[in-house]
Amino acid sequence: MRTALLTTAAVLALTGTAAVRATTPPPAPFHENLRTITPATGSTLDAEVDPATDRLYISSSDGTAHHLTVYDTVTGAPVGDPVELPSPATVMALGAPGTLYLGLSTRIAVYDTANRTVADHRLPVEGSVSLLAADPGQGRLYVGNQAAKSVTVYDTGTGTAVGAPVALPFHPAGLAVDTTGHTGYATYVGGAVENGSVVYRNILNAVDGATGRLTGTVSLGTTALGSMGVTVDPAGRTGYVANLAAGTVSVVDLAELKVTGSLAVDGNPKALAYDPGTTTLYAARTGASSVAVVDPGSGTVTETVATGERPAALALDPTDHTLFTVAGGAVTQTLRKTPTPPEPTPTQEPTSPTTGPTDPTPTATTTTPAPPTQEPTDPAPSPTGTSPTPIPAPTSTSASPATTAPTPTDSTSPAPTSGGTTGAGDSPGDTGTGPIATDDTSPTGALAATGSRTLPIALTAASLAALGGTALVLTRRRAAQEETATTP
Repeated sequence: MRTALLTTAAVLALTGTAAVRATTPPPAPFHENLRTITPATGSTLDAEVDPATDRLYISSSDGTAHHLTVYDTVTGAPVGDPVELPSPATVMALGAPGTLYLGLSTRIAVYDTANRTVADHRLPVEGSVSLLAADPGQGRLYVGNQAAKSVTVYDTGTGTAVGAPVALPFHPAGLAVDTTGHTGYATYVGGAVENGSVVYRNILNAVDGATGRLTGTVSLGTTALGSMGVTVDPAGRTGYVANLAAGTVSVVDLAELKVTGSLAVDGNPKALAYDPGTTTLYAARTGASSVAVVDPGSGTVTETVATGERPAALALDPTDHTLFTVAGGAVTQTLRKTPTPPEPTPTQEPTSPTTGPTDPTPTATTTTPAPPTQEPTDPAPSPTGTSPTPIPAPTSTSASPATTAPTPTDSTSPAPTSGGTTGAGDSPGDTGTGPIATDDTSPTGALAATGSRTLPIALTAASLAALGGTALVLTRRRAAQEETATTP
């Protein structure tokens, strides 16, 4: 019985281990900072990444000298010497292959990535360039003008404006393009006196790339330092707008132009970036010197990545799922990684049922019971009616029949019926440890034939056989004494 219980416990333990292993979730992705890239001269102003060529472009300035430096995104090493710029490139946008647009305050220059040359005064701007966003598929460049408080769409093929500039009541604070819907989205925040009180308005504006016209607006709240950075999920036609002072990111349905949700992101979120391959949103926390990794599906911040002070701009490589954060005058390169699932821990295999586990009782190996083949036999009765010589019990070779055989009145050993014997399935007399409970209706052979009892019988058969042999000798001695007592 002990063996059966142990076997069952082992099976349950193995089953429980398998169940835990099957329900253990895979390791969650995490982000690792690979390196910090610091330009050779000056402080970083903006960064742009080209996934097709594994190149990172960093514009920098020390107040008097202004440069554009190219880096290998795999090694982090500079590619060639820095290119001198006529003015600081405060913003940049990657256009068609081989083209990088540079916002040089009152004009836009073009950097040829193949020839490593700069063509200045490609697009004149009346005012000051504060934001850039490109739609290479449509051949459009969106320009946010801080001084003129406007957004203008340019045809990159002709270098001319598409329609009139879209005038805004306040200067644009954020700009992004939906490259699927070919629409630009610009935010602004500003206050106005209404009924004697100052009221702030945070607005998202939709600008059509084909006509350059304003096609709709979305109200995003009334906080003072409100809507800043904006990014777009082109596949889901969803926009995300960072609300700096409110500590939230608004979720906007771009097809319906309405707010559908809000994500809590503390630390004054400003610049945003979205990775469509992993459906991950990144928010630069200017008040916490880190980037929040946001799961838009669950609406939670799953991780924060440390950066330099006051992160102000983000560039994303969606191919390698790598983020570049402009902060503290340098660029932090961060890689999204998926850990390798750990190897399963080896577990002890269950013991084969053909051999069965051994009885863990320590005394089981100290006493060897007599095998069934050594059972004593009863000699034939004497023709003269005399009692045969009693055979001593195998467990006591020095005891006489008078001391080993119980009397007919022994209360612990009921008298057998005339001519009966005690088999391996019957209960023997008192052995000093209490009677052994057995099934009198099922002989040993029948029990051994059932699969569910094979292991318990395999372990106890020898002991039962030995006890049965002893009981048989005692019974036959008692029968001989009764025959002698009745002989005249």
